[in-house]
Amino acid sequence: MTPAAVPPPRTDLDGKVALVTGSSRGLGAAIARRLGAAGADVIVTYRRREDEAEAVAEALRAGGTRCDVMHLDMGEIASIDAVFDEVAANAGHLDVFVANAAATSFRTLMDAEPRHVERTFAISVTGFLHAVQRAVPLMERRGGGRVVAVSGADTQMWIPAHGILGAAKAAMETLVRYLQCELGERNVTVVGVNPGWIDGDSLQMMLGPLYERAAGLERLTHPLRRTCSPDDMAEAVALLCTDAATWFGGNTVVADGAGGFAFCGRYSMMAGAMPQATVDALTGDAPAPSSGTGTDLADGEAPSVPRF
Repeated sequence: MTPAAVPPPRTDLDGKVALVTGSSRGLGAAIARRLGAAGADVIVTYRRREDEAEAVAEALRAGGTRCDVMHLDMGEIASIDAVFDEVAANAGHLDVFVANAAATSFRTLMDAEPRHVERTFAISVTGFLHAVQRAVPLMERRGGGRVVAVSGADTQMWIPAHGILGAAKAAMETLVRYLQCELGERNVTVVGVNPGWIDGDSLQMMLGPLYERAAGLERLTHPLRRTCSPDDMAEAVALLCTDAATWFGGNTVVADGAGGFAFCGRYSMMAGAMPQATVDALTGDAPAPSSGTGTDLADGEAPSVPRF
């Protein structure tokens, strides 16, 4: 079979200026790289990992992309103002704003303290809205622009210890709808993207020793039979940054390859993939296995659902 030709680099965003929050690593870095490949000048931002942000910028510059690096804490209004002041002074305008940064304390709602809620909402709600308020005037200097808000699967389904972040991201999705209604006539399109299971550093850290098994089950049961990489999701975000995506405005696009919709069927497939000894242990029909494949339980240990 003749290999498919490599497509030429896309230039959908040629000459535009894009700012991506939380772009020193993971999905944010992948988005920055993809927007740069599409022709945009990119502003990479970081809160703590300056060295990683500089590495992303260096790679972008090596590929011919104009790139700046700025410190940005989306939970601090003064930090947001400082960045947009610098964008206004240096670039004079902004075409694309991607709100990717998020942070929270992963704990159950009954264990959450007010400061955990306040910090999470400060970034994904208060900071997001203030950044849009600062971005829009810079976009109007060029006749309009695009705001893309990165949400999360925790607004769609229960994920242990994600209640605070899921609530904040759900509020962000509501802001996307309202902002589109207010900004559409100003030629500013506001759209959200809700990724599914992204196979990156954050997921590996969250799952810990369960990661390899979970990744294998994802590849086994997902409709696409593979995991979604940060680069895969960056493609979806880049598409939403183009003029062709205008009619997605006000919507949060679920970009999970139908993985969420297929969950019930996938659950059955996962159960079918378990060794019978493990199924028996989890259902109490047999003593817990102490060795072999599947979920190993120590002698006398009660089976439990893994907590991430």
